[in-house]
Amino acid sequence: MASIAQSSPSLQVSTLSALRIPRFRLYFIGQMISLSGSWMQIVAQGWLVFDLTKNELWLGLVACAAGLPSLLLSPLGGVIIDRIPRRKLLMMTQTGQMILALILAWLTFTNTVQVWHIMVLAFLLGVTNAVDAPSRQAIVADLVGRELLASGIAMNSLIFNGARVIGPVVAGIILNQFGPALCFLINGLSFVAVLFMLWIIQIENPPLSTQPLHPLRQLQEGLQYARRHRTIAPLLLLAVSAALFTNNISTLLPAFADVVLHSPKEGYADVSTAVGVGAVIAGLTLGVLGRRFGRGRVVATMAVFVGIMALGFSQVKTIELAVFFAALYGFGIILQFVLVNTLIQSEVPDAFRGRVLSLYTLSWFGIAPFGSLLMGAVASLVGTPVTIAFASIVGSLISVYVLIHWPEARRLR
Repeated sequence: MASIAQSSPSLQVSTLSALRIPRFRLYFIGQMISLSGSWMQIVAQGWLVFDLTKNELWLGLVACAAGLPSLLLSPLGGVIIDRIPRRKLLMMTQTGQMILALILAWLTFTNTVQVWHIMVLAFLLGVTNAVDAPSRQAIVADLVGRELLASGIAMNSLIFNGARVIGPVVAGIILNQFGPALCFLINGLSFVAVLFMLWIIQIENPPLSTQPLHPLRQLQEGLQYARRHRTIAPLLLLAVSAALFTNNISTLLPAFADVVLHSPKEGYADVSTAVGVGAVIAGLTLGVLGRRFGRGRVVATMAVFVGIMALGFSQVKTIELAVFFAALYGFGIILQFVLVNTLIQSEVPDAFRGRVLSLYTLSWFGIAPFGSLLMGAVASLVGTPVTIAFASIVGSLISVYVLIHWPEARRLR
C-alpha cells in the first residue's frame, strides 16, 4: 500500500512537465482534437434532444442511457485494463466511438433521427466508455512514469477541459449556421487524429497483471483493496457524491438556457464554454494550489465552493451572470475532479491501478445516470432552477459529511 509520504514528491513537478516526453505530446495532440469533437457532439446532442422533446426528463433519460453501461461494466473493464495493453484497448474503443458518431450524423443529415435513436447510440457509446475512460486514465502512467504522474494527470485534465472550451465554441457557431448534423460528422472525423497518434506511439509496458487469477477474483481483490484503504475509500465516496448531484447539473444546461435564459443555442454554448474556461484555469493552477494549501484541503474546500456556485447559478436570469457562475462552477468541479484522481493514483500500487481506476470511473460515470434521471424527472415537475439548487445543497452536505468522517482525506498532501 503506497504511503502518503510517497506521493509528496510529485508535488514538486511542474504541471507542464509531462509535455517533455515525446510520446505524451503526441497523445496530448490527438486527444485534444478528438475530445474537442466529442464536446461538439455533447453540446449538439443536448440541444437536439431538447429541441425534439421540449422535456427535461428526456435529457435525463439520454444521460442515463449513456452512463448506465459504466455502472454495469466498469469494474470488469478494470480487470481487462490490467490484462490487455491500454494502447490496444484505446484504439478499439476510439474506433467504436467514431462509428457511432458517424451513424448519428447520417441519421441527422437525413432528417430521420428520433430521440430513441439518440438513446440507443448513447447507450452503445456508454459501453465503449466503460473501458475507454479508465484506459485513458491508466495509460498516463504508462506514458510518463510515476515520477511525472501528477503532471500527466493534470495535463490529461487540461486536454479534457481545453476541449471543453474549444468544442462548445465551435458547436455554437456550427449549430447556428448549419445545425447539429455537421457537429456529429466533425466529431466522427476527429477520431482519425487520436487513432493515428495511438498507432505511432510506442509503449514498452506489458499488461500489468500476469497472475493466473479468474477475472471475478481479480475484481473482488480490487473492490476489497479500495474499500479497506483509509484514503481511497473516502475519495471514491466524494466522487460518487459529485457524480450524483453537483456534476450532474450540466445535464440540465440545455433546458436552463432555453427556459430561463431564453437562448437555447447561443446561451447554451456560452454557458458550456464558461464551464470549460473555468476548468482550464483550474487545470493550470491546481499544482500551485496543491503545493500551497495541500491537495486534501483544496478538495475539501471545493466540495463546498462548487455547491455555492451552483446554487448561485440556479438563481440567475441573465446570460452574463450565468456565464460568471458557470465559470466558477467549472473551476471548482475540475479542481475536485483532478485532485481526487491524482490522490487516488498516488496512493494505489501499479498492480491495482486499472481496477481502482475503473471504480473511480464507475463513481463518476456509472453512478451519474441515476443522478441524471433523478434530476431530469424532478426538473420536469418543479422546474430546472429549483432542481439545480436542490442538487447543489445535497451534494455539498454529503461531501462535508465524508470529509468530517474520514479526516485522513483532508490531510493528504
